[in-house]
Amino acid sequence: MPKPKRGKFAKFNKEWRGTCPLCNRTRVKILWEKSDDGKTLKVCKQCGA
Repeated sequence: MPKPKRGKFAKFNKEWRGTCPLCNRTRVKILWEKSDDGKTLKVCKQCGA
């Protein structure tokens, strides 16, 4: 079963790697969405869990 958050899928998204707005970790995958104060933010895997 394929995993949707790795490999070719991630590289098709622009800005798939960067700095997480919640924990300020750098050069991580920013593919998970989290709702914060009515806004949807793209966050890293640890913050999205």
